[in-house]
Amino acid sequence: MKKRSSRGAAKDRRLIEEWLPIGELSVESMRERTPMTPFPAPNRLHVWWARRPLVASRAAVLGSLLPEGADRKRFLHVLGIHGSPVAARRRIEVATRKGERLGAAAYGYKRAFTYSPTDSERRWAKLALGPDTVMLGGL
Repeated sequence: MKKRSSRGAAKDRRLIEEWLPIGELSVESMRERTPMTPFPAPNRLHVWWARRPLVASRAAVLGSLLPEGADRKRFLHVLGIHGSPVAARRRIEVATRKGERLGAAAYGYKRAFTYSPTDSERRWAKLALGPDTVMLGGL
């Protein structure tokens, strides 16, 4: 949908302006920060003042490039979110209260920041961005 700016020029709306999965990104950012070992995370050794979670950063960049009507499920999949991290987090909290441990596979998929988009996902993003978009880096 195109909106008119105050100067009258048409402006394309972006996905991030209409929708951003804050709950999913929050859980994935916590998963990224939390180590999968019993040892303290490296970020506990010293404070990294300007830490930028990869999944949230990727979502902000991709969401600001994609048009508002982009496929939301595909957007999440490209980011590496291949399930419902919010539901998994609730399930883990219930198990923790009961004294149960669900283990490393509690989410049902690998941590999102480790995922690299496939060639078909890169092609989808390139098509969704439009022919005039110059692609740099990972996509």
